Amino acid sequence: MVTVRILGGLGNQMFQYAYAKSLQQLGYAVQLDLSAIKKYTLHGGYQLDKFQIDLTEASNSGVLLAKLNVYNTFKERNLLFHESFLKLPKRGYVKGYFQTEKYFHQIRPDLLTQFQLKQSFSEKAEFYKKAIAEAKSSCSIHIRRGDYVSNKSAQEIHGSCSLEYYQRAISRILETSKNTEFFIFSDDLDWVKSNLEVPKPTYVDIQGIPHEDMLLMSQCDHNITANSSFSWWGAWLNTNPEKMVISPKQWYVSKENEIVPETWIKL
Repeated sequence: MVTVRILGGLGNQMFQYAYAKSLQQLGYAVQLDLSAIKKYTLHGGYQLDKFQIDLTEASNSGVLLAKLNVYNTFKERNLLFHESFLKLPKRGYVKGYFQTEKYFHQIRPDLLTQFQLKQSFSEKAEFYKKAIAEAKSSCSIHIRRGDYVSNKSAQEIHGSCSLEYYQRAISRILETSKNTEFFIFSDDLDWVKSNLEVPKPTYVDIQGIPHEDMLLMSQCDHNITANSSFSWWGAWLNTNPEKMVISPKQWYVSKENEIVPETWIKL
């Protein structure tokens, strides 16, 4: 049995789950260690249970046994793809973030099915979903502020995307379709309204579970992401074969990574 630890916000939990699911598809018996995330107070705690996932939670004794087996404990050392994490022994305990589709792109159809809500969209979410569907051309814009701005440690690790980045991204989308309507998602919509000039904007304000925001992003024809795993998944779950996804060239301040897929445009 391989046990994969789940920790972090919703986007990171999804990366870890996707990696674990990929191991299962390779023939491993896989379970999830939720002991740490159940004590995690940031970003809403454990959130995968809102999705239609099917990997099971490890028992406390199962987690303890996996951790005690120190020779089969595997910890991701950096954010680059390492094929060795897909060629593990049959027993082990794994810790990491696995922030690249290289770990799971081959099971994309399964993940598109599992990362759907168990419950129906709220009335507000349905309203925005209809507006997106009725737009001749739609593009999501995700602006993350929150801890990226207020928390010094998060600022030093992630930084935040500049207004110039968003203006350049908007211009790039409009080169393809001048009639694009932009759907703006942010944890600080008031700041966005005061600082970012967006043509044909719709400010998405659901105040429900974050999963609805993410899945609404995926309904848009195109996506402009922040350097955030949350909007990464909103774009990755977008099934439009002609989608244009624009992401920041610098995802982390100084950490080398492979998070942005090769088909996305880096600005």
